Amino acid sequence: MSLKLSKTQSNAIVVLMSKSLIVLPPPDLIPPDHTERLRRIVDESWKIFQSHFINGRHSILKEAPFQHHFASIISTVGALYCVSRDDRFFLDLETKCQIGLKNKFLDITCSFSDRDVKCAIELKFKTAQQGAQDHGRIDTYVDIAALEAACESGYKFGRFYMITDSSVYINQSVKGVGTRFCMHHGHRVLPGQKLKGESKGREDVEVALGSAYQFNWTKFDKWHFLELKVKEDTLK
Repeated sequence: MSLKLSKTQSNAIVVLMSKSLIVLPPPDLIPPDHTERLRRIVDESWKIFQSHFINGRHSILKEAPFQHHFASIISTVGALYCVSRDDRFFLDLETKCQIGLKNKFLDITCSFSDRDVKCAIELKFKTAQQGAQDHGRIDTYVDIAALEAACESGYKFGRFYMITDSSVYINQSVKGVGTRFCMHHGHRVLPGQKLKGESKGREDVEVALGSAYQFNWTKFDKWHFLELKVKEDTLK
């Protein structure tokens, strides 16, 4: 028995068929690439930490609590970015890394260990009351150099984060260590430029960074925040 359709019914079927051919965009998911995923974990964790710090969720007056609270956030976010049973996210504090002939302990390292995707993080928390800004500047460059070396030995990328209420770091110096180990807002470090400590307690320090960096500070109330991305080109 044949079934005859009216013209209206036929047109309705054509419309339905044409609608079924519409190509819909996929949902916005966590990226499958683990390097990109790790980058998002670290960047989102930094945003969360700054929000906690500014709004007083945690009392942080020294570098140690900075390290511990930030690491806790990264660990939590990292776990949420494990989307399959095969994903394994790990975080460690004070990871030993050989830099040249010396050993360096990286403040935070995190990874998808099964994918050999790792990130190294160095931190600085400096207050005006602590003083010793010359040493703080030199140590910052040493930390950045350590992150570069870590990236040469297996880490996909690095991050340097600093929090300070000392405007000495942000304002341009006219003499002394601050004219060599510059950290003022807008300063651009040139790759390969050799810098020597020449400050009591740091006389033997020599640093030459392998990449260019620009110090772009942000500010909320009395606190200044700095983020530097190391070996970011490895993500491209």
